[in-house]
Amino acid sequence: MRIKLIFWLLLPSFGLFFVLSYFIRGTEGKENLEVQIQTAEAQGFDKDTVREKMLKNFDWKGEGIVTLWFDDAWRSQYEVAFTGLQKQNIKGALAVTTLSVGKKDYMGWWQIERMQFYGWEITSHTRGHSCEEEKLDHDTLEYEILGAKLDLVKRKIYAENFVTPCGVVTAEVTEEVKQSYSSLRGSGEGLNPIPVNNQYNLNAYVLNNKTTPADVRGYLNKAKEEKGWLILAFHQIDLTNQEYSISPQLFNEMIIEVRKSGLQIALPTQVLSI
Repeated sequence: MRIKLIFWLLLPSFGLFFVLSYFIRGTEGKENLEVQIQTAEAQGFDKDTVREKMLKNFDWKGEGIVTLWFDDAWRSQYEVAFTGLQKQNIKGALAVTTLSVGKKDYMGWWQIERMQFYGWEITSHTRGHSCEEEKLDHDTLEYEILGAKLDLVKRKIYAENFVTPCGVVTAEVTEEVKQSYSSLRGSGEGLNPIPVNNQYNLNAYVLNNKTTPADVRGYLNKAKEEKGWLILAFHQIDLTNQEYSISPQLFNEMIIEVRKSGLQIALPTQVLSI
């Protein structure tokens, strides 16, 4: 009886919470989000300067290119990939799901900002990482796609390229991304031509716990032969053996293959500038 009484006493408060949440999201419409992004960029953040810094020492050698792209901003990517690759002077790209930042097993903002400081490219991966974007209404898509860019820009993070969660691509998702970003990495597997002929349909090889160094060597050889752009997409780098996780040892073996290939390693913005 007491539990029921408490429930009915608290019910109006819960109702008010959900109404306010809906109202707050409703006021964060596209125009308002765009204004907030412009305001954030004007407050000491010059995205052109960040882009120029990326392109300053980039010179395409006319051969194949490989990009190391890390999805979701897992903490293990910072502890293993970023730390290890820094020692080898290798830079990669990070796709951030902004509402996961600071949560268990994910990076904090300071780590993401540090990666950008050291020359890594930060890209957007929505706010909530919905694998069912095809079911989201238009307002929610804007909240996820444009809202994620706002979250990053507020932290003075350059985020001009977008990675769709779980590779989900629809006409509406693509159109929304085109309004706010320079590219879209989707679900297609394979190489990309250089120069890229459709920046809103970037292909990648998503590595998982069954991928071997020999597989990676094959992708690298193909990029070398065809002079194409190879994107290697990583998730967790740990010992959990989840579907999309690889062990630190396996990761290091894959990086050895990348270095042995002799392919030029570049960031998304660099390749898209060709």
